[in-house]
Amino acid sequence: MIIVDPVKLGGVTCTRASPKWVYDRTGTLVEVPVNTLGVTYDASDLSKAPYALIEPESKNMLRYSEQFDVTSVWGGASIAVGVNEAVAPSGALTADRLVATAFNGAHYRDQEVAGEFSDGELYTYSVYLKADTLERVRLDMYYAVGSTGGYQAVFNLKSGLVESQAVDVRHAEIEVLPNGWCRCWIVGVVAFASAYPARLLSRIVLVQSSTTTSWSGTGDEAVFAFGAQLVPGEKPMSYIPTTAAAVTRAADVIGTGAGLVYSNVPMAEPSYDANATYAKDALVRDPVTHDVYKSLIDANKGKPLTDEASWNPRGKTNRWAMLDEYNNTQTSNPEEIVIVLSPEAICEGFYVGNVDADEIELVVVDQHEGRVYSEVTSLVTASGSSSYYDWCFRPADRADYFFTVSLPPYANALVTVVLRKPGGVAKCGMCAIGLVDEFGPSLYGLSVGGKDFSSTTFEFDGTSNTVFRDYAKTMNVDVRVNNGEIDYIQRRLFQLRQRLIIWIGGPVGATAVAGRYVSFEIVIPGLLKSDMSLQIEGGV
Repeated sequence: MIIVDPVKLGGVTCTRASPKWVYDRTGTLVEVPVNTLGVTYDASDLSKAPYALIEPESKNMLRYSEQFDVTSVWGGASIAVGVNEAVAPSGALTADRLVATAFNGAHYRDQEVAGEFSDGELYTYSVYLKADTLERVRLDMYYAVGSTGGYQAVFNLKSGLVESQAVDVRHAEIEVLPNGWCRCWIVGVVAFASAYPARLLSRIVLVQSSTTTSWSGTGDEAVFAFGAQLVPGEKPMSYIPTTAAAVTRAADVIGTGAGLVYSNVPMAEPSYDANATYAKDALVRDPVTHDVYKSLIDANKGKPLTDEASWNPRGKTNRWAMLDEYNNTQTSNPEEIVIVLSPEAICEGFYVGNVDADEIELVVVDQHEGRVYSEVTSLVTASGSSSYYDWCFRPADRADYFFTVSLPPYANALVTVVLRKPGGVAKCGMCAIGLVDEFGPSLYGLSVGGKDFSSTTFEFDGTSNTVFRDYAKTMNVDVRVNNGEIDYIQRRLFQLRQRLIIWIGGPVGATAVAGRYVSFEIVIPGLLKSDMSLQIEGGV
């Protein structure tokens, strides 16, 4: 018998004094407002689960990151710039076309940043690029004078490969986006001699092959470019747009406490305002408890939500319904539900119940190490029939639960939960995350069942009327425990009385019950082992 003791989840803030850019579910760059957690998709593989993107402060030192025609900042040779000639990764018509002019030599665009570098530090130079009539580009990062003392890598924008890189390049990578764009970057160490000025030159070079970098253009060879960025460190970081000056994006700071940091489920009800006047039947929400209240009177002003003559409680908001203690109150959202939890503890156990979805995805992000865990589980199950007709035409069955006790033990990790139902409405009745404890193995003879709170009344003529109400799962289980742990188990169960706990009696989903124990009894037949009987009733 394994139990998951859920942490109590409230609201947790994410503060960030500036906006940031992440990828949405289509692989498009979108802006996240200030003080809002950025949840991003992997643009190179949109089938992967999104995850919370936690980043330290970062600064894009390149100016006019999207305007390669600004000659006061962007220099170079034998390049013509077509302004706003393609749809950028952001979905706007803001990408420039870099065209090799009719000249025999190198064709490049570059920008120099001076006086901001330290010897031995890592820097990453990245650009969004898309093939046009030319498919290869070389990125250069020079820290010495002229075109020496730096790093180079050639990228194929059609194949999505790094075709070549200099031996001293720390790292070179290409990320292929679903809209034909690629984000290319190189990482290098500034190691200029004392004779060189403290400066770094970032360059985009149009090339015909990995080795042919000086050639005669015809005025038709071109690629599209967008979003040039130069940041300290060995990661490209999320995109930071700039214009006339360098821009610093603030760090993401997760507030204290355990709770919900992000949800894509909208809040339909306005937050209660004691100074506002509400009509009869108007709905409001308590911003602290996340409960919904319905106005019972007209001209309802200044009445506290605790006034039973003025307000009727209606349960949790749609966003918070899956995080209350009731299995039958569901959060629902078209296509998918995405939430991010901050348990603020080492929580290896996770459970969702009363679920209507095709699959569940879990991603654990440590604020220092990044993604440390990712799991995708299909909730669509086989019918269990060998009949060809049933296999082809019987409606697909779906598991309405999921649990794991194997989340990695990180104390301050963020857990992204995604429930997907493409073309439908994803629903979840209960979501819990918490500490794992094990009492001992469950014995054969475990029984599971349910209690239906619906009722049927019969009329004098035999007709009936049924009122459908909620239901609760039940489980009776015997557990083999070590005699040396009897005191601990008894003390622990008394601590857990009347608390909603996730009880996992075995690997079968029916043995996972979110509820409270009704009673327990420990029988001590010998010196080493004892049997404990548990009667568990699930939450409604």
